[in-house]
Amino acid sequence: MASDDAPDWLVRIHEEHGAALHRLVVLLGAEEESGRIVRSALLALHRRGHRMIDPAERVEFLQEHAVHLARAVREPQAPLALPPVDDARQQQVLQVVSSLPPRASEILVVSHYLAVFGPELAGIMRLSVRGCNQRLEIALETLRARLGSGKERPLEALSQELTAALRAAARTVQAPGTDTLAAELAEVGDTQGRRIGSRLATLLLLAAVVLGLLLAALTRPAVTPAEPDHSASARPTAEAPLSIAAVLQDVPVYYVGRADGRLFRELRDLPATGSMSEAALGALLNVAPLDPEYESAWSPGQVLSVEVDGDAVTVDLSANAYAEILTPLRALSARRQMVYTLAELLGIPEPRVFFLADGGPPPPEFRTGEGFGREGSTPLPQLWITDPQNLDQVAAGPILITGVVKPGLGELTITVTDTAAATQQRITPQVSESVNADGWRVWTARAELTPGTYDVKATVQLIEPVGVVTENKVVEVS
Repeated sequence: MASDDAPDWLVRIHEEHGAALHRLVVLLGAEEESGRIVRSALLALHRRGHRMIDPAERVEFLQEHAVHLARAVREPQAPLALPPVDDARQQQVLQVVSSLPPRASEILVVSHYLAVFGPELAGIMRLSVRGCNQRLEIALETLRARLGSGKERPLEALSQELTAALRAAARTVQAPGTDTLAAELAEVGDTQGRRIGSRLATLLLLAAVVLGLLLAALTRPAVTPAEPDHSASARPTAEAPLSIAAVLQDVPVYYVGRADGRLFRELRDLPATGSMSEAALGALLNVAPLDPEYESAWSPGQVLSVEVDGDAVTVDLSANAYAEILTPLRALSARRQMVYTLAELLGIPEPRVFFLADGGPPPPEFRTGEGFGREGSTPLPQLWITDPQNLDQVAAGPILITGVVKPGLGELTITVTDTAAATQQRITPQVSESVNADGWRVWTARAELTPGTYDVKATVQLIEPVGVVTENKVVEVS
């Protein structure tokens, strides 16, 4: 691609998608910084344009950039305040979405405003496909429950209603002009030794002004972007674009329960030092679980490579990673950890995992001609609190507790205990009647919490055999 063609394709992308990006940023609660966020995304794309040729990939890059920059400038744990609309039912839907925890609101807004799902949504949200699908499913189930829509109302119908409400809210947002885009591109071009001709810059500027006037005429000026506070030195500028930490968010990592040897998943934020697979398996070797009741069967070591060929996955680990795996039972737990982590992370339901040690044969317990695979739900627990995670810090107010439970068990109850005051809330959760793709019934519970330390416990009274299954997390509320 010729360097002097770059401003042309970038301006065309902005003409087609700039207004939608701006409105997405406003829906995500970053209205005051929307202009800077959109420009930062465009300039970041400009720098990568020679490596990113596919138009769909370019648009997805802009969307991903905008979503995470909006999150970066938003107050932590601050709820999304969606613009009001005239339609009463749509306004009710928007109010309920705003009342959800920020991450749940965020994934509903991104997926349904942009109409992206599956791998595309997972890429934008920087999540694994399965983790993204589970988060979206829980958010939709919670939205349905709070709206009072019965289980008989299909989620597809609710999704259509949510999309209509979000797009109605977006139409109330006035799209900004683009008169600074050409100048900023010229400045970037000068920095890189690529000067834009004065005639082209003039044409771009005129086109941008016309576009800004056209967009202003086509949108309702009901909501006017607030004037940025230039006294806040921490806020980004066009000369110093917003930066995003290189972090992989919500990476699924399976640990082993100390008491029963079952597999429990934690969603971890990990440094983006390699592929997502290498980061997740590296966590199994070197990152302690958040929950003290979990452990890893692996020894500290290095992930040398992860190679995927269809459903076959070859994992090469340093020899010291196997050093403390001295019993067949511990070897079984270690294999299961990696098999289930890779299955979820790669979206391969039935992987065949092969192990190497420093490029050569591993210990005997890790050798197989067919590959090690999943064992269904056998290694998994009967009851699981999926959110919050142990030692999470959350803001005071309504707290959403979510989890999964195996079907066919007894009554499920949730208790939330203030560890300092020794007071306790007993909550009856809402449990889905159907099972999800992994054979779980999803449950949700809501608690109103003031600052303090709380023990959140889920309990199932087993019918057959008679007994009790529990799972608990400690949460800090500030």
